[in-house]
Amino acid sequence: MTDPYPLLHRLAAADDDALTGTPLPPDGRYQVVTTTVDDVTAQIVRTLRDGFAGRGPADYPLLVLGWGRCRVGSTAVTNLFGMAGAAAYYQPVKTIGRFALTGGEGSPWKLPDGEPVLFAKEMAGPYVPFEALFNPARCLVEAGWPVDRLRLLVLDREPRASLDSWLAKWAGKIGRERVVQNFVLSTLTYARMRRYAAAEGVAVTHFPYECSRAPQETVSRLFDRLGIGHLYRPQMLTGWGAAGDLNSDQSKIHHPVEPEPYVVPGLHGNADEYRFRDRAITELTEPERAVADSAEVVGSYRISVRSCTEELGLPVALRDEIFG
Repeated sequence: MTDPYPLLHRLAAADDDALTGTPLPPDGRYQVVTTTVDDVTAQIVRTLRDGFAGRGPADYPLLVLGWGRCRVGSTAVTNLFGMAGAAAYYQPVKTIGRFALTGGEGSPWKLPDGEPVLFAKEMAGPYVPFEALFNPARCLVEAGWPVDRLRLLVLDREPRASLDSWLAKWAGKIGRERVVQNFVLSTLTYARMRRYAAAEGVAVTHFPYECSRAPQETVSRLFDRLGIGHLYRPQMLTGWGAAGDLNSDQSKIHHPVEPEPYVVPGLHGNADEYRFRDRAITELTEPERAVADSAEVVGSYRISVRSCTEELGLPVALRDEIFG
C-alpha cells in the first residue's frame, strides 16, 4: 500500500483544496473503509441535520466550538465551561465520523432545550488522517448551524509538551511514526481552520494551554471575548471534585457512545481545578524533538500565542508571565 502521508502533508502544507478529496486508505481498526474527508464530512452533515431538524436560525443556542490538536488541555477547558453552567459536550461531531470510519452510523446530536450556551470539544487527531484533517465547524455550518451563533475557540499548547503527550498516550496503539505524522497533519490544519473561519465569518478566539498559568486573568477575559462574561465567576476555577472527573457520573461533560476501537478507559484524568500542569519531556527522541521544533509546527503555535495576546488584550507583563 502506498504511504498516504507524504501527499497529505504536501497538500495540507499548501492548503490545497484537493486535500479533502484525496483517498484515505483504511488501517483495518480505526478505519475500515477507503474514504475521503469530503465523504465522511457529508455523512456527518446528514446525521447532524437529522438531529437539528425543525430548528430555525433563531432556535440555535450559542455554541463555543473548542478545537485544536489533541493533548492541549481541552478536557480541562471542557470542564471549565461545564462548571460555568454551559452544557458541555465531548466530541459530538467527531464521534459521528468515527462511526462512519468503522462502517457504522453515528447518532444525531440531540440539542438540549432551554440551554442558551453550549460548549463542544472537537479535537484534531490522533488515530487516522481523517481525524487530523476534518473541520467540525464546516460540518456544523453545512448542517444548518448559523455562523452568528458559532464561536471557534482555537486551543493549542507548546509543541514539545504536546507531542510528548501524544507519544505517551498513543505510541503503543498506532506506533511512533504514525503518531508523529498525525500530529503534524493536525498542526497543519490550524491554518486551514483559520482560513475557513475567515471565509465563512465565524468568530475566532485563540486560547493556548499556557493561559492556565494565570486562570483568573485569562478566563475572565476569554468569557468576555466570547460574549458570555455573565457566566464567569472566580469560584468556578477551583473545587470541582467529582464534577471534574470525566469518568464520574457527576461529570459536567456529556460523553457520547463511541465505536469500540475508540473506547480507551482512563485516557483522561480527573482534575479539581483549572490550572497549569508542567510536563517533563520524557518521550521524545531527537528526531521527534526536531519535528516539534520545526518551523511549520513552532510557527503555527506562535500564531496562536500572538492571536491570543491580541484578542484577549493581555498586558505585556501578563503575556510574559504566561508564555515566557
